[in-house]
Amino acid sequence: MQQLTNNVYVETKIRGCNPGIIFTKEGSVFVDTAQWISVLLEMREFALKKGPIKALINTESHIDHIFGNHWFYGECPVIAHENLEKTFWKIPPSFNQTTYDYSLDVIKRQDPGALHLMPKEKDYILNTPTVTFSDKMTFALGDHHFELYYTPGHSDANISVYIPEEKVVFVGDTVFSGCQIWLHTVDFDQLFKTLNFLSKLDVDYIVPGHGEVIGKKELKYQTAFIHDWLSAVADGIAKGWSKEECVERISFADRCPVDIGQDDAMDYIQTCNVRVVYDYLMANQ
Repeated sequence: MQQLTNNVYVETKIRGCNPGIIFTKEGSVFVDTAQWISVLLEMREFALKKGPIKALINTESHIDHIFGNHWFYGECPVIAHENLEKTFWKIPPSFNQTTYDYSLDVIKRQDPGALHLMPKEKDYILNTPTVTFSDKMTFALGDHHFELYYTPGHSDANISVYIPEEKVVFVGDTVFSGCQIWLHTVDFDQLFKTLNFLSKLDVDYIVPGHGEVIGKKELKYQTAFIHDWLSAVADGIAKGWSKEECVERISFADRCPVDIGQDDAMDYIQTCNVRVVYDYLMANQ
């Protein structure tokens, strides 16, 4: 794990989201859960040596953020946006797998040494949120304050977790740092508003959903990348290209890699992103 401050640790070197731990005088708070069982259990052991785990916060409902909720069942409240449960433990139908089989496949390929720790499907506990909010939620633990904001755009359940004492904010998949952006569930108008909101927070560290931790000035690169997607597809539409012609001719695969362990998703990301952008632009002509 990477230590950002005296009390904040994050893991950015595994497939899936960037989970983190915030330590307070009264116990720890987890933000999202690792998609590698071995890393997840190492993080839990590390936290429990320092005290009890007091809360788990999920920044969104996509599988790589909530995969490990099972291992927190009965231990602490799970906090998330009220929309999260609608799409909790679901993957796109185009993956042609059940969510459990998809997760099992990830473990087999990425974390095979921990495969024996994966519960059978009938024993897997989803551990859905027990505390939800709509717009903003705050709570204190020890001498730390946690400000949870509804920051939609990447998904309709996306939240950001701001810890002012540490000048750290976890933003989930609002930001993909140095890797391909997944636009499959995006609302562009909300996403731009969210990025603008985040740019006004007093932070030194922004923990993205994927990629390396960034500072506030790097938010502009995320905004620029999204605008590049919109511009490229808008140019194709102006040339009279159909959606499928745009899919064939537009790609940002050479821009940056996909996140760790997802090399096989590059074509899916490019195709899906073009179609989502095309539909958005056509609906807003």
